[in-house]
Amino acid sequence: MGDTTCCTEPLGVEEEMVQLLKEVPAEQRWDIATRCSDMMPFVYTQAFRKIAPERQEELDRAEKEIWREFGKRQGDIAKSIGYPVNSAMEVAEAFREISRTILGPQLQGRAIQEKGDSATIITEQCPMAANTEKFGAEARHTCELCRTYGTAATESLNPNYHVTSDTHMCMGDSSCRMTFEKTQR
Repeated sequence: MGDTTCCTEPLGVEEEMVQLLKEVPAEQRWDIATRCSDMMPFVYTQAFRKIAPERQEELDRAEKEIWREFGKRQGDIAKSIGYPVNSAMEVAEAFREISRTILGPQLQGRAIQEKGDSATIITEQCPMAANTEKFGAEARHTCELCRTYGTAATESLNPNYHVTSDTHMCMGDSSCRMTFEKTQR
């Protein structure tokens, strides 16, 4: 009888790549995917500004609408995962966790319960702030996009709450502070 220990054909390039990808831990794949997607808005902005610099205001409005739509999806995501969003702290935690899932592990911060039905997220590391610097983007514009996203996200999570921010990494502060409170009616 002949040797049968070496009867398999070598893997093709495609199969080999699939096998290698399977060996990359999920956390690392998530990090790679979110780093790429975090850069996309900045790359698109640069490209569109080069193509149509005379339409910058129109492009800014369109970009804000895109971020508003991203924010609106947080409520659907929270519902599908089963995140509770009945208090300021629950809204803040859902916002923080969903944003971290979308923006990746580079988004680092914590939520703190404040007096009454109020909570604050303090962000110490943010890929949007890092990309603002990396791509030479206008800090105020990035901050406006973040505010648009945050407002829409909060409303989608629980329309009885609103968010305000008083420090912004994009604008040179050491952290971002977003406070979630019940809307006074």
